[in-house]
Amino acid sequence: MVRLRPRPLRLGPARSDEEAREIMSATRRLLTAALGLATLVAAPRAASAAEYEIFIDIDDEESLYDLYVTNQISEDTFNTLVELRRRGVDLNEATREELYTLPNLSFEDVDRILAYRAEVGVIHAPADLLAAEVLDQRKLGSILTFIRANDQRRKLTATHGWVRYQTAYTPTDTTVPPMALQARITTLRQLTIGGAGFVTRQRPGNPAWDPTREAMVADPMQARVHLPKFFAQWDTDRWGVIAGTYRIGFGQRLVFDTSDRYTPNGFYLDDAIYRPTTLGVQCRESAGELPASPCSGAAGDLYGTADFRWRDSLRGVAIGAKHLDLPVGWMQLYAFGSWQSRQVYQYDVADVNTCEDARDSNLCPSPPVFVGDPGDPLAPTSTHKFQTLPNMYDELLGGANVSWFYDRRTHVGITGYGATAVWKLEGAELDFKGPATRPFGGAWGAIGADMSWGERWSDLAVEVARSFDSMATARTLSEGADYGGGGFAGIARHTTTLGRHELELSARYYDQDYANPFAGSIAEADEFNGNRHRDEAGGRVRYNARLIDRLDLRAFADFWVNPSDSTPKFRGFVRSDFDATPWLRPGLWLAYRNTDLRAGSFGGCINTAGLDETPRQEDGSISYRSGCLSEVGQITARLGFRPARGKAKGKLSLTAQYQHEVIDDVSVDGRPRQDAAAFLILRSNPVGSFRLNARLRYLNEDLADNARQEHSLWTYIEGSYVFSRVFQARLRYDTFVWLDERDNTLARVPSPEHRLRLQLEARF
Repeated sequence: MVRLRPRPLRLGPARSDEEAREIMSATRRLLTAALGLATLVAAPRAASAAEYEIFIDIDDEESLYDLYVTNQISEDTFNTLVELRRRGVDLNEATREELYTLPNLSFEDVDRILAYRAEVGVIHAPADLLAAEVLDQRKLGSILTFIRANDQRRKLTATHGWVRYQTAYTPTDTTVPPMALQARITTLRQLTIGGAGFVTRQRPGNPAWDPTREAMVADPMQARVHLPKFFAQWDTDRWGVIAGTYRIGFGQRLVFDTSDRYTPNGFYLDDAIYRPTTLGVQCRESAGELPASPCSGAAGDLYGTADFRWRDSLRGVAIGAKHLDLPVGWMQLYAFGSWQSRQVYQYDVADVNTCEDARDSNLCPSPPVFVGDPGDPLAPTSTHKFQTLPNMYDELLGGANVSWFYDRRTHVGITGYGATAVWKLEGAELDFKGPATRPFGGAWGAIGADMSWGERWSDLAVEVARSFDSMATARTLSEGADYGGGGFAGIARHTTTLGRHELELSARYYDQDYANPFAGSIAEADEFNGNRHRDEAGGRVRYNARLIDRLDLRAFADFWVNPSDSTPKFRGFVRSDFDATPWLRPGLWLAYRNTDLRAGSFGGCINTAGLDETPRQEDGSISYRSGCLSEVGQITARLGFRPARGKAKGKLSLTAQYQHEVIDDVSVDGRPRQDAAAFLILRSNPVGSFRLNARLRYLNEDLADNARQEHSLWTYIEGSYVFSRVFQARLRYDTFVWLDERDNTLARVPSPEHRLRLQLEARF
């Protein structure tokens, strides 16, 4: 079991230790000064957007991947923007909350859009917002890829849609390549249907229970076809219904949210596909009943193209009455249900009959998963390792939301849901273990109330909730343990919008027993027994501004504690980007994170034996960006170049970035670890609809030791072309060169890596 606990800094030679303290102290002083400066310039002027780390200005999904890979945005922001771009926001139907989810828009911008829509009735095209001076050219241009403007007066028979096919390849692949196919069609003005299918090769078959072994058995990895995403949606501004796979969320996301949106209110279709950015291990088997593992030797070091991924959302029906007129205000009613067959990581499963305490992996080992042999089921065989097992249980879920709105900024509401897991392996008594996202022991759920109030420059939102679960009476909980049963949580958020300034203050509290896997509200990334929204109390400040029409300034500070051990923690950043000229945009970013602010104490990820744990990905491959870094100071310098005149205007952009980190790594004695990363991104549109993109990334984790962490060079070049405004072809080639001298790197095959990815898309 891995725990986060205080740990004194290991002492090395006197000189190295002194240097370490000086560097980390300088980093703290620098960030403190920067945060102070951000506070001083926060006099009322203008506002920016929801919780995005930078001004988002992209043309396609590939640009979002670049922002994520180059550490310009977080994983949460990346997921939100990918979903937002794929679904799109309809300017003629979106609510205030939905419009606020768009990047770079403040509440003031959103209210101007809504006022203009009410005045003209229909926004025929996004350019109308510019002509009416609702948004300036800079903001409108930045959100074009995320919005649409459907005219409700268009012909009933008007139909449009798209079909997208993706595949990838690397020379070590020995079977059919991974593939993904998406399609979406909109017709009859309000009807949207679609889905997504996959061909995977690195997933085992559906597990079954083998009573002779008292373990699970699953067929080996091989090519398989999956259709996990499909939906039909009828949606208007007053009511809507969706059947199939969908996401949904309400309020401050404290009770229920699967939408990835900052301010959700209702349901959203789901056909999301995630493509891998790294290769995956080809062999994932342990010895089991065999004398040796099939992955021993060179077989365990062979990597190939990883499968495209998806996340299990809800699968069922949701219906909503969005606007039921009342004498004062209006009522909103939503009901939703789901019967979803879910996958689960094999080490999050417990055998009830052998589990003494689900919270401790040593007392509750996961049952092995043997590799099935259809020709001879009784023959000795190996076991699967690091696998996500498909079709393990059905999750039955139902919920509702009732809200009364005084106006679009003021409302009160109640949201609640209940769920349970029905395990599908006959002959076995299975349950979740403590690290799993779902509570063990039986049914669970939550209920809560939320409210919002807005007037002029002020917007306040509050939500409180109570969860319930069956863990306190579970057979897999040790006798007499005081654990589970449900807990309380609350969050409050206030946003001040004055001209071009936006200041958000929020406070949150999540009880240690608030085991709600569907909570999506503000929380830090550390987890308590599988959930981010447990055992955390904190406050957050976020400030965004556009100053002197040239400077984008974003400041963020989050202080929180885990009530169970009272360890104080901090994360903050200041990011400034300056439009020096119409074609030159330099930037300077500072960031600092500390998992234990107490003097002389440093936190790190340490297992119960007191040893540093080797961080790994879900597939068992080593994670080179360890989450066990107790203190990190980061400085990033950027330079953006975009010609504003001549033939290259609007057709070329170049971004250079250098990032340096000073890290207290608990696995390094006597010195700070220093990491360096450099990026160069080129985007061009040389002729017509032909686009050419390229990126170079150099990464060196631990400049002082080339045998400890990742040292690599990653480049790609991508070309795309649109034929007759209908068909787009996109081809990308990556080269990844490993430069470090770790044993696992030297044994790795292939090295260097060569990857190809093809995407074909047709629109009609």
